[in-house]
Amino acid sequence: MLRVIATIFVIIIQQLVNANNYYNNATLQKYGKNVCTIEEVFYDGNNDLPTMYREHGLTLDNRQKQTCGHITLSRNECCEGFKQLKGLPGCTIVKSPNNMLETIKLLGANEFARYAMQCGLFDILEIGGPYTLFVPTDEAFAKMDKSLKLALVSRKLTTSELIKYHVVPYRLITHNMTSNTLLETLNDGLHLRFNKHFNQVETINCVKLIRKNRIAKNGVVHLINTVLNPHIYSNRNLVQIINQNTELTIFSKMIETSRMHQSLKETFQTYTVLAPIDNVLRKLPNNQLSRILDDEKLSKEFILKHLLPTTICLSAITEGQIIKTLGDDHSIKFNCDALNSATTQGYCIKSDLKLTFNGILYAVNFDLSNYNEGKTVLQIMNDMGLTEFLQIVNIAGLAQTFDTKNMLTVFAPSNQAIKSIDSTELYCIKTDSGYAKTFVEYHIAKEVVTPKNIYDNKIVETFIPGQYLRLQCVQNTFGVEGQLLNLQHKVGFNGIVHLTNQVLMPSTISVHDIISKNNSFSIFMRAVNLLDILPATSPEFCGNHNTYFIPTNNAFKKLGIDRLIWIFNNPLYMRTILHNHQVERVLSTKLLKKHWQYEIQTKNKTIILSHRGNKLMVNNVEVIEADLMTTNGIVHVVDDLILPQY
Repeated sequence: MLRVIATIFVIIIQQLVNANNYYNNATLQKYGKNVCTIEEVFYDGNNDLPTMYREHGLTLDNRQKQTCGHITLSRNECCEGFKQLKGLPGCTIVKSPNNMLETIKLLGANEFARYAMQCGLFDILEIGGPYTLFVPTDEAFAKMDKSLKLALVSRKLTTSELIKYHVVPYRLITHNMTSNTLLETLNDGLHLRFNKHFNQVETINCVKLIRKNRIAKNGVVHLINTVLNPHIYSNRNLVQIINQNTELTIFSKMIETSRMHQSLKETFQTYTVLAPIDNVLRKLPNNQLSRILDDEKLSKEFILKHLLPTTICLSAITEGQIIKTLGDDHSIKFNCDALNSATTQGYCIKSDLKLTFNGILYAVNFDLSNYNEGKTVLQIMNDMGLTEFLQIVNIAGLAQTFDTKNMLTVFAPSNQAIKSIDSTELYCIKTDSGYAKTFVEYHIAKEVVTPKNIYDNKIVETFIPGQYLRLQCVQNTFGVEGQLLNLQHKVGFNGIVHLTNQVLMPSTISVHDIISKNNSFSIFMRAVNLLDILPATSPEFCGNHNTYFIPTNNAFKKLGIDRLIWIFNNPLYMRTILHNHQVERVLSTKLLKKHWQYEIQTKNKTIILSHRGNKLMVNNVEVIEADLMTTNGIVHVVDDLILPQY
């Protein structure tokens, strides 16, 4: 039976699609003034008619879309208040308006009209004004919130108060209104909050306007799909509302510690707060939660990750939307599912909300901070599953260092990186605590290194006296000692962790060692000795950042014996050639993207680094061996000379 119903629904939808396309094609030919687009969302087979979703004050391309997983169709019609004169494009005839009561009934909102008349609002509906009405549909009254029904039954809220909360004592057209506008109602000065959203959805108290700007003789009518609850709005500010909520005592304490009271009381800024309830925050390790609650900076970081500098109404979410929080480099994604439930980061957000004088509060049963505030670097590495590196940390007896020392950066190798170490070397690391200590300390910098303070040729001191790490920046790709950094870094209470895809080993040879101990570079060595241009060499890192494209003997011999002799007899020309092969920065191929070309300035000219297939090319010269790290730079071997061009 369900299969038959589903099949019938698909057929109906297909017919609607075909009719929609035919209608729109005809309308597209007649586009002119006052033509608007209506979007309709088709839910499951239980509904014979589509649910009106949103109106656009401009024409859109005719295309089938998805809204929270449901079929959505667009159709064009005359904007409200206009009709078409046959044979002419657009809609140029202004219709004669009805009074508000007649307008409400034409929209099918008979329940609201009945309640309003019972409450003695005849003058408002027929002859008074001007007024603006936010009118719930009959279906909205049928599905009224249980708490609202209970308030009416218990006389805590009268029908008159409820209806008057939907009435604003002046005329409001949405395109003349700005977002975050507070509107005073007839219900004893209680306010409504009007918002416009990026996808052209407009809301009142976070309820969608499904039909809007119906002009009446004595005002304006907007149709909504939910009965507005006067108890949702408060004239108090966010801090006062949070402090009153018995489920938000820990979050309230964080606000106090962070000294953010004043910011969250301001009237010139509207926020959305996703505040984790106490039961969620109590699941944090006790020492971590204590650190956050006792530290102004950590509390502020936590709060800011749950604070959005804009209004987010769940009913307005129709597709994936990424919003940046006030936390540094921290964003969250909102989405909705086929049940019209709003989600963020995979968590479902309860529809309960509190509208305050300066924002919106959601009490949520999840945490958006990634749980890193208050965690030590050791805890973060444990969360990242870096079991191999942590095993070596324990062998070295350095676990306490990661738990107690401050301002650390750990360039932590992945499990796969450590497993790829030579088996003999790995055995030594895992059986010798002194060796393990040196290995670990070389991966720790004595300062916090983030993408904000990385620059090319920056050096940082490690925990090994006299040993440094060189950092690289190629466009927006970062590296350390020629190894690619994974910038999905994790920030903790006392430092930061960067994941590397290879282990870091101190360089023990210089460029001079490479060329002097390999006969394949003997001609290059002769040229270097002739000109004495290679920087001073030492087994220790001396702060030099260089890239050398070292040519093989074969590269020189390709010139022929006569030209080679001439070059060696012309030192200035030889110097120019060698300067073409030296760059005063470390360029690792692991930081170069395969489909990009890089302009690089050598000591003499600009060259182009690029990939051709699996080959790295310097101009038209192939790199035959790459990424040999030395104490004073990185070496790439080339089999042709990079000659001067005149």
